[in-house]
Amino acid sequence: MSTKRTYKNDGLVKPLESFTAKAVYGSTFCKRPIGVQILVDDNVLKDIGGEVQCSYSRQCLGTLISLVKGMDVDSAWEFSGEDLKQNLEFIDPQSDCDTYVVAALRLALRNYEKGV
Repeated sequence: MSTKRTYKNDGLVKPLESFTAKAVYGSTFCKRPIGVQILVDDNVLKDIGGEVQCSYSRQCLGTLISLVKGMDVDSAWEFSGEDLKQNLEFIDPQSDCDTYVVAALRLALRNYEKGV
């Protein structure tokens, strides 16, 4: 019987009830969607939420939320996959889901700026 891994920021990963913009980015590795929602107020990321379907993506999104929530939009744009990897509890060398989580955030930021 296999056990599902859990990480300290897993509880941060949940959909937001209200948000300013959202994006879904498909992982080419596990073929599962990574959904990110952002709530922006006065150019600051007041809240970030989302939905993922695998434990590694959940760890990545939870860690991203813990690091990016409260940043201004310009600073969030500068957040990189390397910034994320440096803060993960576990890095899966065979998966690029950490990169896709950051891509989903950037897509949500773009949607916010374009008003879609």
